[in-house]
Amino acid sequence: MNRHKTIGCTKFDCCQYDADPATCDDDDCPHKDAEPTGLKQWINKVIKNNIFSKLWSFLFKKKSDNPPHCGCPPSDGIGCGCAFALFFFWFWLPVMMFVLKFGGGKKKKSPNTVKINSTENKPRVAFISVYNTPCGISTYNEQLIEELKQYADVRVFAEYADDVKSEKIEGDDEFVTRCWHRSEHPKVQLMQLVDEWKPDLIHFGHEYGFFAKAYLFTSLVSWFKSRKYPIIATMHSIYEHRDKTVHEASGQHIIAHTESGRQCLLNKGIDNDKITVIPHGSNIFDGDADNPKLLSPLWNTWDSEHTMFQPGFLFEYKGHLKMLGVVARLKEKYNDVHYIIQGSENPNNAKEHERVFRKLVNECKKLNIEENVTINRGFVTNDVLMSFIRTTKVCVLPYVSHPEHDVCSTSGIARVVIGTKTPLVTTKVHLFDDVCGVSFQAGTDDELYNILDKIFSEPAIQVQYDDARLDFLKKTSWKSVAKMHFDLYSKVLRS
Repeated sequence: MNRHKTIGCTKFDCCQYDADPATCDDDDCPHKDAEPTGLKQWINKVIKNNIFSKLWSFLFKKKSDNPPHCGCPPSDGIGCGCAFALFFFWFWLPVMMFVLKFGGGKKKKSPNTVKINSTENKPRVAFISVYNTPCGISTYNEQLIEELKQYADVRVFAEYADDVKSEKIEGDDEFVTRCWHRSEHPKVQLMQLVDEWKPDLIHFGHEYGFFAKAYLFTSLVSWFKSRKYPIIATMHSIYEHRDKTVHEASGQHIIAHTESGRQCLLNKGIDNDKITVIPHGSNIFDGDADNPKLLSPLWNTWDSEHTMFQPGFLFEYKGHLKMLGVVARLKEKYNDVHYIIQGSENPNNAKEHERVFRKLVNECKKLNIEENVTINRGFVTNDVLMSFIRTTKVCVLPYVSHPEHDVCSTSGIARVVIGTKTPLVTTKVHLFDDVCGVSFQAGTDDELYNILDKIFSEPAIQVQYDDARLDFLKKTSWKSVAKMHFDLYSKVLRS
């Protein structure tokens, strides 16, 4: 029998095994000088220069005359069957087991698990906005964070409050760091300090006055997103006109205060999944969040049953000028009618405040109602505001809406009044969409006059809103609103 056939070669049908023809000494073998083929050829190609080449060389080398099979292995090697069995057992089997256990792709987070950095098992929230300054949004932030601290580890990265760029001012809490100015670009210190703190997410308290140029906001969002920080922004003012969309479409998750705000965003193309409605919080002055009570009026130190109080900044859209015309009409029926304005002011808008003040003074002279109007200028504390609210007979917020720049937002001062038994009269603009049902609302100057006349002549008319106000306070207490924020934080961190 041909010895080459016994050893084996897969190039011809007569061969049973893959052997190296170069080892054949039979001159009659028709393929003695043929190149290696079959399994040996495949191995040479695949594992050439591989780390397993020495192992393969050992497993398949042949120096004895015995064929490479398990029954009679060569003196310094092993047969094919054993070689593959050992290779499978020591290499491929462990690999397959590892893949089956760990190779199912990126492990999904449990829907109820939030990875956070805080040692107290609270999410670390970098809150970027204004704080402890004469500003309505600053007041909002302070009241929200006071309740939010029980759910999150919050650090406020606030705007500077003075010209010398002090990192702290009187009244700042230890978790407040001042590190940016609204006109500064880029806000390097803000970016560095936030990044060094390594928050779980970043929350902007947004207002267009803080980011007057779009890139002042969008570049910050982009920079933080490039470092994988989830971004949330409370858009305190949502406008129907579309130039503001570039702020809203920067990729952050948006908090809107009202359903009308959500609808406005949807109309401008913002994804519904990126919008969450969380109402503006409300103060509970008596009782608690679960059982609120309304504050009763104080002694009538004005000695008049026809007093009206309007708190808020001296801006034209606040409707002071509109109100002066109504006061002039009311004076014809109630000679002792008195309209008190508490005109808050902010240094960033000093020129605008002065301009509005001068207009009011001139209009009072023109309407001959100077003795019926008091204008107090300056930002005052909530305690001072409450004294005015509880001693006057009605609070008025006669805001006007620009037909081309309607804003979907809400009023913080309206909620202060709702915590008392003092009647509240507003106009029908989006700023008061959410207090419909707990306040009187007027669509025209005539309606405003008629409602005020009704309140003066029938003071008990306010009682109809008491139960609705209590229900409103329960739903929008700062305690409830803080929990809504925490739920949103958890949702965003899970996504």
